Amino acid sequence: MIEISITRSSSVRGETRGNYPPLDLFECGNSLVLIVELPGVSPDDIIVKIYENVLTIEGVKKDMAPEGGRYICVEREFSRFRRSVSLPVRVDPEKGVARMKNGILRITLPIQEERVHKIKIIKE
Repeated sequence: MIEISITRSSSVRGETRGNYPPLDLFECGNSLVLIVELPGVSPDDIIVKIYENVLTIEGVKKDMAPEGGRYICVEREFSRFRRSVSLPVRVDPEKGVARMKNGILRITLPIQEERVHKIKIIKE
């Protein structure tokens, strides 16, 4: 069973709070796959980073109202967001792939094999 640690979005003013963006993380063969819901967010406004086996997704959900328009009802949030996930296994970020289609970001990260290094003993 995979255990994950998810950090909620920052509560800094101007950033979304709670579980945004919603995501699923699963193991599929020799890869970890994250499915992230980002409707209305452009791929150009998203940054995906991995540092010390923590994957972070950050970006901005922009207001899409036409210039000069006047709101009558506002239920959607527009702000910066950040979500971090501690990955349960080592991955190879250099071989990772992120694709976005219809507001769904799919990140595939190959699981990195554990490497054991032997040190040769020299007889003296």
